Amino acid sequence: MKIDYRSLQTRQSGFALFLVLIMMIVIAFLVVATMQSTSMDTRTSANDSDHQLALQNAQIGLKAAEDRISKWPGLKTQQIFSCDCKDGLCAANGIDAAAVLSVLAAVEKNCGELPDVWKRSNVFSNIDGKDNKDPSTKVQPDNTTPSSPQNQDVKSRYVIEYLGPDKNAGVGIYLFRITAKGWGKNDSTTAIVEETIQASLYDF
Repeated sequence: MKIDYRSLQTRQSGFALFLVLIMMIVIAFLVVATMQSTSMDTRTSANDSDHQLALQNAQIGLKAAEDRISKWPGLKTQQIFSCDCKDGLCAANGIDAAAVLSVLAAVEKNCGELPDVWKRSNVFSNIDGKDNKDPSTKVQPDNTTPSSPQNQDVKSRYVIEYLGPDKNAGVGIYLFRITAKGWGKNDSTTAIVEETIQASLYDF
C-alpha cells in the first residue's frame, strides 16, 4: 500500500513550551524570595548579635564605675560632681548640694534644671572621645572603661551621679547612680544601662 505522506497533517502545539516557561518563572521568583529572606535573616541575626555585644560592653562599664567608686576612700580626696560631668562625675538633677555634702563627695552648686544624664550633650561620646554631634568636643578620659590586654575590643563609657548619703541605712552608706553606654562592633550600635547602687564607704 502506497502512502501519500503529503496527505497527513502534522499538528504541533506550543503549550508544553509555554508551561515550561511559566514553571521557570515561578521557580526563579521562589529562588529570589528565598535569597531575600535569607539575607534579611542574616542581617537581623548580625544586628542582634552586635546589640548584645553593645549591651555586654555597657554592663562592663557599670562594673568599671563600681570599681572606681570603691577606691575613693583610699584616695583621700573629695570627689566633685560637676554640672558638666567633668571626669565622668555628674551633678544629678534636683539634688540639694548643701544637703548631700560629705567628706567623700560634693555636688557643684547652682547647676539649675538638669535633664537626665543620658540626654545631656557631650556626656556620652563615641569611643574615640569625640562627641557625635561636635567632632571637636573632647570628653574627659576618666570615664572610659579600661580595657585589659586580653579584651581590647571593650568599648564603653560611664558617668556617675552622686545622690547623697543614705541616712536610713546608717553612717558611711552612700547612694550613686551609674549610667553606662556600650558600643558594638559597628559604632552605630549602642546600648545604655543604668543602675542605682548603695555603697558602704568609710570617710577618710
